[in-house]
Formats: sequence, C-alpha cells, structure tokens
Amino acid sequence: MSEDPAARRLVTPTDIIGLAELLDRFVSADDPESAPAKAAEREYEAAVVSLFDTCVKPYYSSITLHQFRGHVRWRCRQFLALQARKPPTKPSV
Repeated sequence: MSEDPAARRLVTPTDIIGLAELLDRFVSADDPESAPAKAAEREYEAAVVSLFDTCVKPYYSSITLHQFRGHVRWRCRQFLALQARKPPTKPSV
C-alpha cells in the first residue's frame, strides 16, 4: 500500500511565518486584553491545533499537543528574533 502523496506531515516555513505574525500581534500588543489581541490569540491557538491534527497526530503518536505547541511557539519566537535583527530596508522609489 503506497502512501497518500497529499498527506501533510510537515509544518512549513510559511506556516511558521503566519503563526509568528499572529503570536506577535497578541504577545506584543499594547493592550493584551484588547479585542484584536484576543482575536489573534484565538486564531493562533486554532491554527496550532489544526496543524497538530493534520501534520502530527496521525503520524507521530508519541508527540503531544502540549509538546507541539511549545515547539511551534519556540520556532515562532526564533523567527521573530531573526526579523528584529535584520537591518531596515530602503523603501523603493
């Protein structure tokens, strides 16, 4: 029996970038209790659970949602830290 080529087992860099942007919107919010910050947090959590259910749970039974959530948060923070260290770019004219 061959594997389904459409089966998704990887969390892509695009996934991490999107999650990092959401994480930054609620972690770095001026008012963490604001509606936009709370909405970003809910969207982030839903996306993490969805990725876990799609990419991890069916294939890696030894990894828990708690472990996955921590790893994703670490990767998001790593991405955001790298973005903060990049020199500003000149605006195109």
